[in-house]
Amino acid sequence: MKFNNRNIQIGRNVQLGTNVRIGDNCIIYDNVQIGDNSIITNDCVIGEPTGRYYHDENYINPATIIGANSMIRSHAIIYAGSVFGEGLMTGHRITVREGANFGINCLISTLADIQGNSNFGDYCRLYSNVHICEFSQLGNHVFVYPYTIFTNDPLPPSNHYKGPTIGDYTIVAVHSVVLPGVKIGENCLIGANSVVSRDIPDFSFAVGSPAKVQRDIRTISSKEAAGNHYPWMHRFERGMPWENIGFDNWVKK
Repeated sequence: MKFNNRNIQIGRNVQLGTNVRIGDNCIIYDNVQIGDNSIITNDCVIGEPTGRYYHDENYINPATIIGANSMIRSHAIIYAGSVFGEGLMTGHRITVREGANFGINCLISTLADIQGNSNFGDYCRLYSNVHICEFSQLGNHVFVYPYTIFTNDPLPPSNHYKGPTIGDYTIVAVHSVVLPGVKIGENCLIGANSVVSRDIPDFSFAVGSPAKVQRDIRTISSKEAAGNHYPWMHRFERGMPWENIGFDNWVKK
């Protein structure tokens, strides 16, 4: 990709770090901060004003912060008031609404729809076509696989929203639905095509509609893993902070 500096619009009070590159046809709205060595590719909108912009003549765009060493791919729309730690990586055509807060080294894949006022820990991976509802709370190293939907309205339509809470190191497999207010513990595996309608305790493998706990995840073994398959941190390290040193050594640090 060539950075031709064509049709780039930069708002007021924008802070661009060292070696930031911005692709053609991008709009960077007021009060955006982009950290060093970050790349914004073509046709992105960063700091999209919230709905108040269209009705409040005194509107001031909330600060939007993109951490250092991030890459945001084409046609991404990130609303004002969202904060991302360093190392953000996105796919194409994502949408992140206002008030989303992400830790470091998170992945948001193509066509993901992330609603606002939600919190995400470090190293979260949200794969293609996921929908994360408003008020969701995700811990560290949570993986959400494609076509999964988080919901927040227990009696639609209502004004009493409550998003799901997902514990550290939990995996939610493809085509799952997580219902409002559900709490899934740490180190869980939610099987494909599950509907999670009740709380799931730590270290559970749960699957089905409604999802039911099948067994302790630590008892799952396979030939490929040469032993217990979970917790997964002991057999998977690509892109993780324990890469090349092992999870146990990383925890000790």
